[in-house]
Formats: sequence, C-alpha cells, structure tokens
Amino acid sequence: MQKNQIFTFLIVLGVTALTSCSLQETHAASEQAVVPVQVRAPAVVERAESVSASGSAEGSETADVAFQVGGRVVRVLVEEGQHVTKGQLLAEIEPTDYRNAFNAAEAQKAAAVAVEQRADAGVRRQELEQARIEFERAEDEYKRMKFLVERKSLPPNDFQKIEAAYKAAKERYDMAQEGTRKEDRAAATAQAHAADAQASEESKRLSDTRLVAPISGNIGMRRVDPGQTVAAGTPVFSIVEINPVKVRVGVPEAEIAKVHQGAAAEISAPSLDGRRFAGKVAIIGVAAEPTSRTYTVKILVPNPGPVLLAGMVAEARIFGPAKIRSLTIPGEAIVPDPQGAATVFVYFPDRKRVYGRRVEVGPPVGNEVEIRSGLSGGEQVVVAGQQKIREGSLVEIAGGAR
Repeated sequence: MQKNQIFTFLIVLGVTALTSCSLQETHAASEQAVVPVQVRAPAVVERAESVSASGSAEGSETADVAFQVGGRVVRVLVEEGQHVTKGQLLAEIEPTDYRNAFNAAEAQKAAAVAVEQRADAGVRRQELEQARIEFERAEDEYKRMKFLVERKSLPPNDFQKIEAAYKAAKERYDMAQEGTRKEDRAAATAQAHAADAQASEESKRLSDTRLVAPISGNIGMRRVDPGQTVAAGTPVFSIVEINPVKVRVGVPEAEIAKVHQGAAAEISAPSLDGRRFAGKVAIIGVAAEPTSRTYTVKILVPNPGPVLLAGMVAEARIFGPAKIRSLTIPGEAIVPDPQGAATVFVYFPDRKRVYGRRVEVGPPVGNEVEIRSGLSGGEQVVVAGQQKIREGSLVEIAGGAR
C-alpha cells in the first residue's frame, strides 16, 4: 500500500469515529431531554342530548313593499337599515290627479244619494195637492162637456180633447197618490250604491299614494328616489323583521327525530367571535331536501340591537330531552397532528412517555369541549406543556397526575 492510500484511510477512519461519537452523544442527550407537563383525566359530565347543525340567519318576517298606484314620487322618508314601525309612512306619490278623481266621485255620490232620497220620499204634499186640483178641474170640465155632447150642443171632436185631458189628469193624480214605483226606488238605490263604491275606490287610490310599512322591522332594500316615476306593483322597499331573528338550519335525517317543537337551542355566529344566543325551535320541516337529505328547522332567537343580521352564517345546537354521558377536556389540550387531525397526548406512566391519539371533538360543554371518540375516560391527558412535546417524548409530571 502506498503512503497516499494509507494516509487517506486513516483520515476516513478518524472521521467515522468522530461521527459515531457525535451521534451517540446526540442520542444520549435526546434520551435525557425530559419535558415537564401537566396531565389530568377527562371529566365525565351528564348533559342534555343535542344536535349540531349549520345554517344562516334570516328575518322572522319579510315584506316586499310596493305602491298600489303609479305616479311620480315626491317624498322618500326612510333609508336602508332604518327601523320602521307598522303603519309608518315610507314614501309618497304626487296625489293631485287622484284627489281630483276622488272629489268628482264624491260629487256623483252626493247626486245619486239625493235621487235615492227623493225616490224614497215619494211625491211631496204640495205636488199631490196640485195633482188633485188639476184632476178635479178636468173632471168638472169633462162632466159639463159630456152633458153638452149628449144634447148635441158640442161637436164630438171637441169633446174627445176634453176627455183625453181628463184621463191624463186622473192618471197623474192616481200616480201621485201611489207615490214612487218600487222599480224606480230600486234603480235609485242601485245608482246610489254604485256611486258610493266608486267614491270608495277613488278614496283608496288617493290613500294608496302614501306608502306605509305593513310590518315593523328594518329597511333591507330601497329602490326609489324623489322624482322617480314608479309603476303600480313594483317593489320599492323590502322590510325585514330581525327581532326576533329566525335561524334556518338543516338537520340530517339520522338526527331529525331528536328535534322537537319548542326545544331549547343555542346559536353562535363565527362573524361575532362565537358569541352565543339562546333560542327555541319554532318550525320543523316535514320534507327532506332531496340532495342533502336534511330537514329544515327554524329557530327563533331574541335579537335586541339587532346583533344577528340577516344572511349571517350561524351554528346551532338543539337540545333534546334525553341525558347522555360525555367526556370533556380543556380545548387547549387538543393539538393538530401533521395531517391536521385533532390529537391529544396521552401519558403512559410505565414508560414515562407521551403518545398522540386522534380524537373526535364535539361541541363546547361549559369551559371545555366534548370528546366524542378516541378516549375511554381512564387516560391521563396532557393539558399543559403539549406545545413542547412530540410523539414518544420523555416527560415528567409537574404537580403530579390529576
């Protein structure tokens, strides 16, 4: 072997020895790295059975508001977001044409009523007396002329004229005595009713130039401005009642049997930092949504302020009458594993090491969270120091196991 080869071999041998010593020292150091942690057993609590569901908030009442008559808008009195009460004036259309039509209808109504009153009253006493006098005068004339005709002292043609006048006077007197005919009174009454209906219709049209709120709530939409011409029936406002607010959620078919009318519910909104609101189940749907196989459940939630707004995403827990046993641990004891799954570290006293265990996390229970699966209840779970440990870490119990 040449000198250069021997020199190279010695260098490699020395590096290998140094590397081996370094690895042994590192392994020994890792074996000696003990992390202090605190552990405790999961708490066992008895709580009401609950169903979790997601959905969104919506108005408990919603009304699209439109003018019933068309015209030019002269006033708009509310803005989007403003709270209004039932009957409050929202906007107004130019009323001149409708007021003129109403006045004309009122005049026609007054005339028709006068005709009806005249028909009901019949012939006035003075008119009856005048008819009687005319009849008696014609009758006297008729008797005298008849006497002359019978004695051939009066031509028959002249007598026919007197006889016709006598009969006409008699008819007028008879009619005056009988009063107004039934059909005439009925016609007058019908005309009065028609005029009254027309006046009422014009009064409504005039009133419809003032648009008022049909319900109390907040203005969710405004689509009209002064000077704009609107058509009858076109929605110009939307009013949403959000106190109470209605939270619509979808409950899976497998859990809908646990939901009952009037059941208590707890609502939280992610956009409100998880703030919770109490509510009650108001409506349970009877038909499943075909694609998701979920049933619609509507929860009424008191909402002074308002705080919950229409369209907000909401999470709901609906409580049932049954009681169930649950395991709970502090939320900070749960850490994600490399795949992002919820994990807790369980302490093994015989090895003095901790190992990760995947768990299924349920809803909050007081200040802790429910563990639906993954723990049996007898384990010692790391509740402090979990950020400094990993799978198989050597630990010591700070303060002892609880």
